[in-house]
Amino acid sequence: MKTELLNEFYLLQQSRASVDYSEMIEERVYTPLKGVNKKMTTWIAERGHMLMKLDLKLNSSLKHLRKKYLKF
Repeated sequence: MKTELLNEFYLLQQSRASVDYSEMIEERVYTPLKGVNKKMTTWIAERGHMLMKLDLKLNSSLKHLRKKYLKF
C-alpha cells in the first residue's frame, strides 16, 4: 500500500511538472557559474602573468643598480 501511494505521488508530481528540474538547474545555476568561473580564472591568470613580468623587470633593474652602485 505504501509503495503504491509513493508511486502515485511520484506520478502526480511528474504530471504537474512541465519543466525538467535538472535542465532548469543547469540553465539557471550551472551555466552562469561556469561563465563566472571562466572569467575569474582568466583574470587571475592574466594578473599572475602581469606580476611575474613585473617581478622579472624589477629583479633585472635591481641587478643593474647593484652592479652600477654597489661595487664591492
